Amino acid sequence: MSTEPTSIEGSITPPTSIDFENSGIGASSQAKGTTGKRKATPQSHKGESIGMVIEKCLLNWGIDKLFTVTVDNTSSNDVAIGYLRKKFNPRRGLVQNGKYLHMRCMAHIVNLIVVEGLKEMNKSVERVRGAVRYVRQSPARLQKFKECVVVEKIECKKMLCLDVCTRWNSTYLMLDTAQNFERAFERFEEQDTNFSAELERGEGWPSVDDWDNVRNLRDFLEHFYEVTLRG
Repeated sequence: MSTEPTSIEGSITPPTSIDFENSGIGASSQAKGTTGKRKATPQSHKGESIGMVIEKCLLNWGIDKLFTVTVDNTSSNDVAIGYLRKKFNPRRGLVQNGKYLHMRCMAHIVNLIVVEGLKEMNKSVERVRGAVRYVRQSPARLQKFKECVVVEKIECKKMLCLDVCTRWNSTYLMLDTAQNFERAFERFEEQDTNFSAELERGEGWPSVDDWDNVRNLRDFLEHFYEVTLRG
């Protein structure tokens, strides 16, 4: 848990907003003439334990007015919010009776949507990933692939990048780059006899339909990628 108050004009401490994601809790408040940063960790991820840690820290810091708490979309966080509402509301510690207390993390919601979208085209993504991985496995293959790019007169200045499959934004970047090089992959397959055989041991060679799927998915992911950059 961290709090980072900043100096403002006036003598009244504004309501506090808390940002709690994964294992960390971040609280930000503004008070005249104060600046600081503190951390605390819940002993358990049970909802009431999380709520108790938040309450304890706020009381220790002399913060008695709460505006919002931003949390991931999990049941334990719902319980934590309920605990805070139960404790703060009777002593008038919630702005507008807690109407805006429970704020769901936008990044987490975006992540859930994107993960579902990736599941729909998982095979196509796996095939393109396999092709990218093969090319990048050795400098000699990569150099041969670059020569194929030149022959095919592909003007894209980006080069293949392999994603971290648990991070959808890196998958977007991989697909965004790879879809430019479909013709280069086809020429590379003609020159490297092991390419197709290696891919067939996995999910297979990316077909025309796979490249169409990847381009559609790339367009879908682009909107969410831009949203995360604005955050």
